[in-house]
Amino acid sequence: MHDFEPGDVAHGSHTFTAAEFTAFAAVTGDHNPVHHEAEHADEAGFDGPIVPLVMVLGPVSALIGMVIPGPGAVILDTAFRPVRAVAFDRPVDYSLKVDAVSPGTGVLTCRVVAHQGREVVLEGEVRTTVRAPRPRPDDTTGGRLIPAGAARTAVVTGAAGDIGSAVALELARRGWDLALLHRGGAEDLVRRCEEAGALVHSVTVDLAEPADRAKAAAELAALAPVALVHAAAAPLAAGHREHLEIGYAALRDLAEAVLDGMLVRQRGSVVLLGSEATRYHPRGWSDYIAAKAAAESVLHGIDRRHGAYGVRAVVVEPGWVHGRYSAAVRPAGIALMPEEVAELVADEIGDTRAPARRVRLTTDGITTVDLDGNPGATPAAGAAARTATAGAPGAPAGAGSGPAGPSGLEDRVEAAVRGVLGTTADVRGGGVGLTAGWDSLRQIQIVLAVEAEFGIRLPAASLTSAGRFDRLCRAVAERTGA
Repeated sequence: MHDFEPGDVAHGSHTFTAAEFTAFAAVTGDHNPVHHEAEHADEAGFDGPIVPLVMVLGPVSALIGMVIPGPGAVILDTAFRPVRAVAFDRPVDYSLKVDAVSPGTGVLTCRVVAHQGREVVLEGEVRTTVRAPRPRPDDTTGGRLIPAGAARTAVVTGAAGDIGSAVALELARRGWDLALLHRGGAEDLVRRCEEAGALVHSVTVDLAEPADRAKAAAELAALAPVALVHAAAAPLAAGHREHLEIGYAALRDLAEAVLDGMLVRQRGSVVLLGSEATRYHPRGWSDYIAAKAAAESVLHGIDRRHGAYGVRAVVVEPGWVHGRYSAAVRPAGIALMPEEVAELVADEIGDTRAPARRVRLTTDGITTVDLDGNPGATPAAGAAARTATAGAPGAPAGAGSGPAGPSGLEDRVEAAVRGVLGTTADVRGGGVGLTAGWDSLRQIQIVLAVEAEFGIRLPAASLTSAGRFDRLCRAVAERTGA
C-alpha cells in the first residue's frame, strides 16, 4: 500500500460543462430540467442550471483512485453533504485530507471539501483502502499530492520591526520557511533566518500603496503559505489613511491572496498583531485603533466563512512592548519583550486544532477569549461552531434557550433549521448567504422542516422572503398567531 499519514492532502480542480451533463444524462437517464433548463432552474430558486450531485462527486473519485490512496483503491464508506448548488462553467476546487490512518487495517479516513468561488459546495468523509496497489501513471493524473511533511511557509508583514523580526526568527527556528514583507533594511534579519535553516523570500514593499500590495500579493499567492502574520503598522503619528492602508487594507488584500492555498490544504492561520490599546483608547491613538478594529473585521469574515474548514483566525493583543515603535509614548516601567510576543504567535500558528480566538498577553500573563472578546464562550471550531455555546454565561442576549420568543417559537424554529444545517450552524444571526450551507436549496428544506415542526403551510413567498432566521420566525408567528 502507498504510505500516507494524517495531514497528507490530495487536491484538484474541475469545471463542469453542459456537454458533460449531456453525456451524464445519456448514461444515467437523469434529464431533470433543473440541470439544463435556465427557466426551470430560475423557478426552482437557482441562478442557473445546477450540476447533479453525482457529477460533483466524480472528481472525488479521481482523487481517491489516483492520488490518495491511489491506483488499487476501494471505497469502504462515504458520507457527503451538498452545501451549495454547483454552477456549470465555473471551476470547483477539491481537497481530500487524510485525517486518520489505521496501521492494522490500512484504512484511511479522509475529509473532503470542495469550493466554488471560495464557497463550500460539498463536504464529507470517505473511508478507503488499497487492496491491490498499482503505481501512479504520473504526478498529475487525477490531482496533486501535498505531503503532510511538505515545507511550510509563513508570511510576516512588518518584518523589519521589533515584533515582526522576532516573529520571523522564532518561526525560522521552528522549521518554517518565510516570506518577509518590509520597507527595507531587513538584510540582517534575512541572514539570521537563513542561518536558522529557513528558506527566505524577501519582499520589499510599501503596504500603504495599493499597487505595491497587489504585486506583493501575487508573489505570496504563488508561494501558497499556510500562515500569515500581520505585524505591520503605520507610525503612531501617521494620518488615518496610512493607518487604514497598512493596518487594514494590507491584511485584507494579503489574506485574500493566500486563502486559496490554505483552503486546498484545509489548514491555515491568519494572525493579527492587535493591541491592548484597542480596549483602553489612549488619547491621540484614534487612527491606530480604528485601523486595528477594521483589521479585526477581516478576521471575523475569515472565521465566519472558512473557520469550519481549517482556516484559523487569531488576534494577539500584547500590552506595552519594548522597542522602537512605542518608545516615545511608552510609560516607564515593566514591558514585554518582542521575543515573548513572538513565542506566543508561533505557538498559536502551531496549534492548528484550536478555535479562532483572541489572546491577550501582558506582563501578568495570558488571557484567552473568543474572537468577539467574550470570556464566557468556549468555541469548538470557527464562528459557526461558537453558536453551539449560545445560552452559556456571557453569551449575547437572546442567543439560547429561554425567553427567546413566544412559547419558545424561536427555539423550535432554531431546532428545525439545525436539523437541516447541522448542530454547529450559525442560526440566530444567519440566513441565506450569511450562514455556511444556507443557500436557496437548503432554504427549501428549511421551510419544509419548519412546516413539519409547526404543522403549518407557509406561503410560497417564504422561500425568498423568509431567508433570514428572524424573518422565518416572523412568518411562523404570523401563520400560527403566536
